[in-house]
Amino acid sequence: MRRIFSSLWVLGLGTLVIFPLLAWPVLYFSDTSFWSIFEVSYEDLFSIPTFLSAGIIFGLMVIWMSELSYFEDSLARYRNILKDVRINRFSAFFLSVCAGFGEEIFFRGALQPLLGVIITAVLFVGIHGYFSIKNWKVNVFSISLTLFIMLLGWASREFSIWHAIAGHFSYDLVLLMYHARQSR
Repeated sequence: MRRIFSSLWVLGLGTLVIFPLLAWPVLYFSDTSFWSIFEVSYEDLFSIPTFLSAGIIFGLMVIWMSELSYFEDSLARYRNILKDVRINRFSAFFLSVCAGFGEEIFFRGALQPLLGVIITAVLFVGIHGYFSIKNWKVNVFSISLTLFIMLLGWASREFSIWHAIAGHFSYDLVLLMYHARQSR
């Protein structure tokens, strides 16, 4: 248990530190201030809960999809990855904050202005290992995830990076809390 907890801390802190560090040179060479990606207007602050809700709704939809017999065999690989990892509520919250913040800085803050919403979303889902050449059912799942990530990209472009962070955080939190409950 202690070893898994330690590896979760390393994973979370690594995500929180490494992705922003990767964003820094991309932003530097694109002549964008690192701190400018965090700017948000006062009016836009009030729409952040909408994207927290979107993350929750999409997370619940993914749980529902993953429990359908149609996807049972296709998504078994992803369930097996988490099978031996015991996550408690605090770890779920911690990992969700780290991933939501760290990954969004890199993908939405640094890459998206250069690559656009669609390419960045496909890259994001691909790096997470959700596309499959052999299994088209996994790709059905991947396409739905890509659409959600495109929504976060749009939110970041039209409102602020905080909107994307909120949606990413709540999506991860729902899935990790579900996994924490299932692994008891």
